[in-house]
Amino acid sequence: MRDDPAHLLLEDEALTDGLTDEEAETLLSWLLGLAQEAGPAQLAHLRRLGHEITRLSRDYGVPVEDLIALVELAWGEGEAPGLQA
Repeated sequence: MRDDPAHLLLEDEALTDGLTDEEAETLLSWLLGLAQEAGPAQLAHLRRLGHEITRLSRDYGVPVEDLIALVELAWGEGEAPGLQA
């Protein structure tokens, strides 16, 4: 039996290290939504992605919401804000 994805993400304190409470909540909510249908390999990828989003936000001051939007755009699930009709 595999571990609960929510438990694995929530116990990883480094996943949100350096983020505000609001940013951490946004990131975790987004990751948990994606993790519900993820397999073990995908869950590991989501954790790495979460760590990179946190690092970019913390190191460069980019809002978590903007980084999530960028990832979704790269996945083909969103539109670039400047390109909306």
